[in-house]
Amino acid sequence: MASQLTAPCDAAQVQAQAQPIYDTDGHEVTKENFYSILPADPSMSGLCIYSVRLTPEDCRLFANIERCRPPRGDPVKVTPAEASGGSVPRLSSDVLLSFNNDTWSLCMMSPQWHVVDYFSTRQTHVITGHTLGAPVPEKTERTESFRFRVERHGNGYKLTSCVRKLCRDLVLFDYDGYRLLTVEKDSRQPFVVVFKKCPWPCHTY
Repeated sequence: MASQLTAPCDAAQVQAQAQPIYDTDGHEVTKENFYSILPADPSMSGLCIYSVRLTPEDCRLFANIERCRPPRGDPVKVTPAEASGGSVPRLSSDVLLSFNNDTWSLCMMSPQWHVVDYFSTRQTHVITGHTLGAPVPEKTERTESFRFRVERHGNGYKLTSCVRKLCRDLVLFDYDGYRLLTVEKDSRQPFVVVFKKCPWPCHTY
């Protein structure tokens, strides 16, 4: 596993794009399973990604880092963005990320990740769901704001968003007691993660 994560990244781009993503057990990440996305930094041990609502009237859930509760965060599925992409998502290729359906709220939201600008923070956040009155997606969205990429970085992986044709890292942003996952805009370091397979059946609580 260590050799998979720390191999030099300056190889031919074609080779990098063909490589799979590996979980903490050294197995390929597949679209059939759910994974806890955990910090790779040992100093952040015990933290997990969860979904959180910032205001009671908002149907959107923001991706937030907080202390882990069983079974280690809100599980996430990683799927190739192209319908013909097979079952194994690859490095440097577009993927779709979505929480387990257990994270749905009374607003009947889609659990699929995407990025939006949020006026109160002046940041571009990773969210799921929709604003009140907005239509609920009837199928998986594959448009630009719903696409992410996974890249090797240090002892783990970083996530990037390529919305507006500019690929930028996902980073942490402190706001009102939360640590929210946002798109980098001010030279903050990428949030480096690992993928831990969630046991089946995989439930949020």
